[in-house]
Amino acid sequence: MAHPGTPGRWSDEAILRALRDWTYEMGRRPRREEWSGERPRTASPGQRKWMREHPYWPSSSCVADHFGSWSKALRAAGLIETAFHSEDTVAERIETAWRLRAGGLTVRAIADRLGVATSTVHNYLNAASCPQCGGVVASPRAERCIACTAHEPTIQPAWTRETVREAIRAWTAEHGGTPSYYDWTPSRSFPGVWEAESPRWPSAAVVCDVYCDYRNPWNAALVDAGARVRFRRWSDDAIRAALADFWTRTGRAPRPADLATAPWHGPTSRTLRRRYGSVERAWATLGPVPGSVADRNGAAAQRVP
Repeated sequence: MAHPGTPGRWSDEAILRALRDWTYEMGRRPRREEWSGERPRTASPGQRKWMREHPYWPSSSCVADHFGSWSKALRAAGLIETAFHSEDTVAERIETAWRLRAGGLTVRAIADRLGVATSTVHNYLNAASCPQCGGVVASPRAERCIACTAHEPTIQPAWTRETVREAIRAWTAEHGGTPSYYDWTPSRSFPGVWEAESPRWPSAAVVCDVYCDYRNPWNAALVDAGARVRFRRWSDDAIRAALADFWTRTGRAPRPADLATAPWHGPTSRTLRRRYGSVERAWATLGPVPGSVADRNGAAAQRVP
């Protein structure tokens, strides 16, 4: 199946087509929280599908950047039949959510009616009062309302590869290690440094959007910034090269105990067991010489005084 948009340059038309394709495949329209890398440990089936197939689908932040909001994109794709008017204020939407809830509607039904995510409805129903002006505060992380903080910077206008590289280097210098995908994934349940200093750092989903033309966009960003890659996806060719390197250094096939020694520059034994069943089977499948020859040469090397 052809990619619905040019990698790195999603057009409005391609995004609308992706929204409709998802609806056709899943039997329902996508939810904002599904098209992101947020809270991967508690990901729903829809979000796991998005993470597994990304960058085939755009991220929710990319969609909102093109259309102004998630609900506007759904409306443009013809996937929302009833939604609030775009000129409604946050206070009016919160009042509508309270009224619908008092009328007996579920959170999901209210989200469908307003064209927002269920998490947004929860924020509406738990909105607090702004201590400065008395207005509504819809975000659980905000202390004051939007009007009172309008003069303060809240959103990075646009992340580029240059600014992402600078952010990765700055994080590494300040925290003594490269950021992990989890470090830069927003979490409401377990907020950390990223949430406390937002919008200073890009989210993991944004980084992957910027490097979406790579097979592994997160690691591509780390490599581009000159940072250490925490996790490498080992291809068959890369494992074959590691086996050949070990053969060149030692003259024999590697054993399980060798995988924790200096001559071995390949994946862990756990990776080889998961991929091939055992170290021996990995060698039989990918080794640079037949296993029987390697065994004879290894035995001969051990007999040499």
